[in-house]
Amino acid sequence: MRRTSFAVDAGFFLLVALVPLAWTKFFIAEFTLSKFVTLNAALCLAAWGAALRPEALVAGRTPFDLPLLAGIAVACLSAAASSDPSTSLRGRYDSYAYGLWGLTLLAGVVQLASRSARSREALRARWVTFSAALIGGYGVLQKCGFDPVFHIKSLPFGGRAVSTLGSPVDLGALLVLAWPLSLWRVDSGRRPQSAVFSLLIAGGLIASGSRGAWLAAGAGAAAYWLMSRRRPEESLAPALGVALAAVAVAMAYSWRPGASAGDIGRREVWKTAWTAFAQSPLLGWGPDGFEDAFRMLRSRAFVTAMGDVHHQAYAHNDVLQILASLGLAGAAVYAALLAALAKTARRALESAATRALAAALAAGLLGFWVNLELNTVSLEVLAFAAVLAGLLASLTIETSSDLLPRGPLLGLAALAVFSLVTALGMAGADAVFKAGARAQAAGDFTSAQALIARARRAAPCELSYILGEVNAVGDWINATHNVDERLSLLARADEAGKTALICHPRQLNAHYIAGAAARMHVDLGFKDHLILAARELDMALVLDPMFTPLISVRLTVARLMGDAKLVSELERRLSRLAPR
Repeated sequence: MRRTSFAVDAGFFLLVALVPLAWTKFFIAEFTLSKFVTLNAALCLAAWGAALRPEALVAGRTPFDLPLLAGIAVACLSAAASSDPSTSLRGRYDSYAYGLWGLTLLAGVVQLASRSARSREALRARWVTFSAALIGGYGVLQKCGFDPVFHIKSLPFGGRAVSTLGSPVDLGALLVLAWPLSLWRVDSGRRPQSAVFSLLIAGGLIASGSRGAWLAAGAGAAAYWLMSRRRPEESLAPALGVALAAVAVAMAYSWRPGASAGDIGRREVWKTAWTAFAQSPLLGWGPDGFEDAFRMLRSRAFVTAMGDVHHQAYAHNDVLQILASLGLAGAAVYAALLAALAKTARRALESAATRALAAALAAGLLGFWVNLELNTVSLEVLAFAAVLAGLLASLTIETSSDLLPRGPLLGLAALAVFSLVTALGMAGADAVFKAGARAQAAGDFTSAQALIARARRAAPCELSYILGEVNAVGDWINATHNVDERLSLLARADEAGKTALICHPRQLNAHYIAGAAARMHVDLGFKDHLILAARELDMALVLDPMFTPLISVRLTVARLMGDAKLVSELERRLSRLAPR
């Protein structure tokens, strides 16, 4: 009998129970950065527990090992070749899910969960159910008008609950994963609270208002019923058929005549994702590089449906997201990963002793896959899915006396510490920048300047902070008539623009920031900066030709330069993009 590790168990409890609940008002990225830090802390704790007590894990290979390793290798190559390697490495601000860093963390979750000591799978599955019930119950409270933590008086997205995840789509997707597990608990004759948990999860699904999640939850429930009651050779094909039928229904609904603006927008996103893949087919635009591709390539139909200031960071479809971001190489790895998941499910379902739990885990993942055909989800939802995939794989590893080598485990634990410390540094910078933003809003420009400068030093390449500083410089300049202070502030804006271009030389916002900084000089009489402003804004327009605030700034510069032909062209462009 293998000994368990308290640290490993504590890490997994943090992962499934606290990562989705983590939130703090001290961050600008209130819902996401706190979850990213908590995920790092959970992995760090579990990794050190495994390194100090290797017997807590099961040695052996799983079908996920090679696809995950190949996926990280492809993501590294794609990040190096991307239009914005910095963002591809760290992930997009206020998301952190699809960069190389986030993908590596998720691979670590799968590996640790798949080597859980036998007898821990059911316990961790119960943790998943408990956490999902808590999250679903909070969503129900929000829908009923009671929100004791976030104090949301008017629910966003047409009155849809967001619970502790900040998005109704993410709420629905997370509950889809746990829904078959809650049915397994009820089906197994567990204590009465299991029925309560199942009702809370169902209530949260309804409160989310996510049609894709409802369809996926139905497919997951049907798949659980099939797989838990029949042998694998009799149940897997029908379960997959149910999932494919659900996807077909969802696709047909999105393409129906008279579709809503949101459905039209989703269709246009799919088309743009395919165009992005066609332009960079081998390695894509880089991990978390979809937004850059979308802003350059989005269609007029999307702008008509959603507006030109609506930016789309994700493709609303897992296959198109991977094709656009990681190209054919990433798609091949993803296909191998799905094949490994199917192989793992079949193995786990073959044992009568584990069939019910395996059916619940596999059905949750199958329903989640249905949802991924329509929606992209957040980091904490992906972490939930990674735990379920790992637990499913752990049901197939034979217990042996072999131990995982301590050296590599210690190395992974050291990397986990580095990752956690770096994430804490990012969190500290975000908290300082938010304090600076509050001071700016209150008119305390002296404190705002000091706090924003401090945040910039802590995270010098974060474009959100650079853009925030350049925007604030305009207010600071208007608040003083001292020439030396104005010149100093202009130099500060220049430095911010140069840093943006150094860190993100091919990124739209970097050129926009540099152009805005040059424009400030022009406004204060330094007309020699007109050419610099025009150059940077023109580059930004190449990267997003339909963004009207950017076109308006470029129009002003064109007027100052006396370029009548360009003025006429930009005015026509603005007229074509105006809401009708």
